[in-house]
Amino acid sequence: MTVLLIDIGNSCVKWACLEASTLTSSDRFVRSKTGIKASLNKAFKHLDSIESVLVSNVAGEKIAKQLTEWTEQQWQITPKFIRSEHKRFGITNGYCTPEQLGVDRWLNLLAMSQGRPQARCIIDCGTAITIDIINASGEHQGGLILPGLKLMREALAAGTDGLTEAEQDTNYSLLATNTFSAIQAGTLYSISASLQQIIADMRQNFKDISFTVTGGDGETIMSVLSDKSIRYDSDLVLKGLSLFAKQDFNPNKTKSRRRRRPTNQTAKESAPAPAGTLPDATN
Repeated sequence: MTVLLIDIGNSCVKWACLEASTLTSSDRFVRSKTGIKASLNKAFKHLDSIESVLVSNVAGEKIAKQLTEWTEQQWQITPKFIRSEHKRFGITNGYCTPEQLGVDRWLNLLAMSQGRPQARCIIDCGTAITIDIINASGEHQGGLILPGLKLMREALAAGTDGLTEAEQDTNYSLLATNTFSAIQAGTLYSISASLQQIIADMRQNFKDISFTVTGGDGETIMSVLSDKSIRYDSDLVLKGLSLFAKQDFNPNKTKSRRRRRPTNQTAKESAPAPAGTLPDATN
């Protein structure tokens, strides 16, 4: 059983395979704003024996459609796009409207559902930086969103005459002697200072809390965070997707029972609910 797991972000597409319940090393490619079919050919055409495709997508319906067309043509497989829910794998979504929580943030939370019960903070350093908290009972407490490194740098370059983000052949440092390095260092330390204050506040509010950094800029930001107890995990979204894959292909999962012809009593019990009522649902 091989399941292809795809994390489509605002800037990059990250992917890995789940083979016999083991997650392979992840890979990535930069996502074109206009389309991804050429990149899919390059990244996935060598893959075979793919039985299912699970996707986290925050890039919109156009990209989702292109991926669907490609997988259906290549493998005759329609990908399954994961959506944010009220509850799954012991984690409860804190949003009043659960589907409004970004699916990447939801999958980050689900990936942290494993291990001993404790409060957890997930800091996802992508195009935007998202911060989400779950308590020891698996209840999402909410979160924050900050501009990421790229957004901050683009805003400086676009909004200030004489500044440019065009990269030069130089390394940046705390006290820069060129514009590129000054922008690089200024935005990095601005974000790290904000995160360190947020981390300190979270420690005040939660007695026992762990912190995990993920996302494309995670390692860069980790390099200037003073708290060395923070762990880095580059594959949280993919690990969240793998939980669905393992659930779908669990050989011990109860098979669907054949539908029996209802008796008079069961027919009454299975009759449609009156208009305007909703059935109870548990995820």
